[in-house]
Amino acid sequence: MRNQLISTLVTAFALTACVGDISSTGDDDGSGSGSDEPEPVTCTAARTYTNLGGTVLGSDRPTIDPGSDRVRMKPYAALAAEYRTALGLAAFDTQTYAATFGRPPARWYQEPQASANTLYAAFALAYDGCTQKMTTDGQYAAAPTTAAAEVICHDLVRRAWHRDATPAETTACVDYAVNQTKPADPPRMRWAYTCAAVLSASGFLAY
Repeated sequence: MRNQLISTLVTAFALTACVGDISSTGDDDGSGSGSDEPEPVTCTAARTYTNLGGTVLGSDRPTIDPGSDRVRMKPYAALAAEYRTALGLAAFDTQTYAATFGRPPARWYQEPQASANTLYAAFALAYDGCTQKMTTDGQYAAAPTTAAAEVICHDLVRRAWHRDATPAETTACVDYAVNQTKPADPPRMRWAYTCAAVLSASGFLAY
């Protein structure tokens, strides 16, 4: 099982969005059109404050391009709740991978950094949670087909990424479920791998 998980993990990253490409986030209005056209990035100017000497506070802050701080790893505290929400589970234990996800000490905050260990842990943790989900729903009892995978991939992405998948993302998810999971494996296992691939993409792990 562990060797199969490792080999499947390599293929799963085909669903991972390109880091730094903020145009791949889809439509913000939730219309589901899945347009790949980038939308102009606009920022509302924040209110400024001056100190007693008349100097604008924050005037020495570096200027960065709008959207350049996107696709940052979600902190461990947020991910724990995200897994439960995306999978519809009442409880899901993420403590085993707390150190891998960079859980900071109490009353501290630490910006998490992605690594090979983090990505492996993300897939392994997602697979455990997805296995729990797949055992309680009858729609996962049949082997993946193109028609079924389109519906299930759309639902998984919507729950995990909080937006609709683009046509290209849907195609990648369907291809993974139908063609890149082993036909000899039980259907629920194949769906669990597909679910784990969605939950290992930057759409879920980053914000």
